[in-house]
Amino acid sequence: MSLNISIRDIFDKCNNLKKMGKQVIDAHIGAPSHEPPIPVKQVIERLSSNSGREYKPFIGIPELREEVARYIRRWIGIDVDSNRIIITSGGVHALYIVFRMFSDLHALLPKPHFPHYSMQAKLNNVKAEYYNAYSEDIVSEVLSKLRDKTKIVMLNYPNNPTGYNPSSSELKQLYEELRDRGIVLVNDIAYYHMYYEEKPIPIGDILIDTFSKALSLPGLRVGYLYWNTENYEEAGRMVYWTTSGVSDVSQNIVLEMLKALNTNYFEYIRSYYKPKRDLMVKLLRENGFTFPNPRGAFYVFPEHQKIDSSIKLAQNLLLENRNINVGIVPGPSFMGGEKQFRISFGKLNEEDIYMLIDELKTEINRS
Repeated sequence: MSLNISIRDIFDKCNNLKKMGKQVIDAHIGAPSHEPPIPVKQVIERLSSNSGREYKPFIGIPELREEVARYIRRWIGIDVDSNRIIITSGGVHALYIVFRMFSDLHALLPKPHFPHYSMQAKLNNVKAEYYNAYSEDIVSEVLSKLRDKTKIVMLNYPNNPTGYNPSSSELKQLYEELRDRGIVLVNDIAYYHMYYEEKPIPIGDILIDTFSKALSLPGLRVGYLYWNTENYEEAGRMVYWTTSGVSDVSQNIVLEMLKALNTNYFEYIRSYYKPKRDLMVKLLRENGFTFPNPRGAFYVFPEHQKIDSSIKLAQNLLLENRNINVGIVPGPSFMGGEKQFRISFGKLNEEDIYMLIDELKTEINRS
């Protein structure tokens, strides 16, 4: 692996080690492991025989757009117009459309962040500056980084890669400050339902969401935009110009999943990941790691005084001569610090977490 290690590099290395018969702990990939509302096979068996055989509206089938609007009203708490819902090929496609719509303009983005933020900004010639996503005073932090040319500010809470989430009162105040300045707030709410302390507040002029996380359906590649600002029609046309729309098979599966939702489902999600979060946090702190408080999502972003390079740490954990290999992602992949690294506990069980900590302790003791 090169000195610049991406999530995909780690993913490929872990898969190769598995093919060699090695035991690998998958703490690198940001994937969920809870069950979807209905078994996917059960939904597929109920699909119409015409599924996949006709062209559908490029901004999404009407039934799904209406159901997404109901989902946002009921489960996120915003009174939305289904006409402003745009179905996308996952969250990354939604992100691309946002940056494309604001190309050649100035944006303020969180740091550390999901790597596609800076990649997509660069691809669309968006001039990006950055704020500290886990600042203890997020309002002052963001406002201090605004420039006269700033057109959009992006939020992502609970945050990937840290799991951090500011208080709702802070975010509400920030939104009011940005509206007073005529700045568009874009909010990536992919982990909205995965909170373990205070419930996030769903603010924003544009919402980006994906059903990969909340419904545990990453393979379907279905997301959406709620575009509550100007140029909605052009944003919708961007779907046609880029992908010509999402597979209607995927859309119909998500439609049935959304119809099956109830309060117990989201409580189940939080009860599924919170014990993993609590155990991970406890063991990391006992071993001298420091990190932003992961109040949501399924990530921790630690560092340790004895670890000088998270890139070297990631490489060492994947050496073929180890009995157990661990996939983690170095902090620089997220524009984080050299010592920081991301652990995803989304697919880990209790035994995995203990083994992961043991492997980290081995590396610390070598330093």
